[in-house]
Amino acid sequence: MECVDSSMVARGRLAVLSAHLSASIESGSFSPILETSCVSAQSGVAPPSNLKGWLTIIDERTGKKYQIQVSEEGTVKATDFKKITGGKNDKGIKLYDPGYLNTAPVRSSICYIDGDEGILRYRGYPIEQLADGSSFLEVAYLLMYGNLPSESQLADWEFAVSQHSAVPQGILVSLSSFFLETSTISMAKDGILCFYLSCSFLPYFVYIG
Repeated sequence: MECVDSSMVARGRLAVLSAHLSASIESGSFSPILETSCVSAQSGVAPPSNLKGWLTIIDERTGKKYQIQVSEEGTVKATDFKKITGGKNDKGIKLYDPGYLNTAPVRSSICYIDGDEGILRYRGYPIEQLADGSSFLEVAYLLMYGNLPSESQLADWEFAVSQHSAVPQGILVSLSSFFLETSTISMAKDGILCFYLSCSFLPYFVYIG
């Protein structure tokens, strides 16, 4: 079986991709900036009524009364409970929520999850709709730019991603240096580390607003 020099293969792939890029830019067929038009993760979800207000807590241990602010979404800050103490050496109430079953760690404009109702949406689109009718790169575009791409935007996006699809030479050298007995997990871990250290993740012509 003929042995192929991996470095020559990598250089060849990069040369082909670079040639396509140069030709597209010179011909004016490639738009240098991918437009953004963000769609909220809450799109298509009936907004709750304004839940903003104050929560009054009476600590029966001390008889003290506390006011905790409630946001429009019906959330409270866990750190606000630190002021509820039972004595001099008490550092305040801590909220215990195993598995984060009733904790909202972030506000997201990308993802909406309602586990009780079985709802998962990305940028307002139900996950079932995306799984049935959109490709991986279409969903990636949606997550980054806020809307599903048009045909021309998808073509530009696929072309942009293709510029970074060639495996960098450093990764090929690193993986080829492993012993045959090396575990797959170790090789994958080192490969990802090499990729992180040697690659630029986004093409220079992609703009994220």
